[in-house]
Amino acid sequence: MFKKINAQFAIEFIILIAFMFLIFLSFIAVITTKILEAKENERQGIAEDIATLAKNEIDLARSATDGYTRNFNLPSKIGGNIYTIEIIDNRELAVKYTDKEHVIFLQENIAGNINPGTNTITKVDGIVNINPT
Repeated sequence: MFKKINAQFAIEFIILIAFMFLIFLSFIAVITTKILEAKENERQGIAEDIATLAKNEIDLARSATDGYTRNFNLPSKIGGNIYTIEIIDNRELAVKYTDKEHVIFLQENIAGNINPGTNTITKVDGIVNINPT
């Protein structure tokens, strides 16, 4: 009879350990998901920040009078990662950072293109021109 109680205790112990292991695995899965989600949101935020920085320069030039000229810098790398920024069809400002993309729609009268690094922005005859230097 004594052996039967020990055997039952061993089975209950194994079931308890298996249950605790499943709880531990689910806890790790939730934490990993939250970390990945936070990193994804961080990358999206960086793409939005770069696009906003460029759009602010464009808005500043748009509000200025004709003859406006300014050089501005966009970082060449962020966090050791390269990114691309471009103006598509003179209507969209698109930033691609790692696996994230952020697009801002621009008003009319924009010409040229923009790159990481130094860019020159001018306003001539009501048209804002952007050229990488």
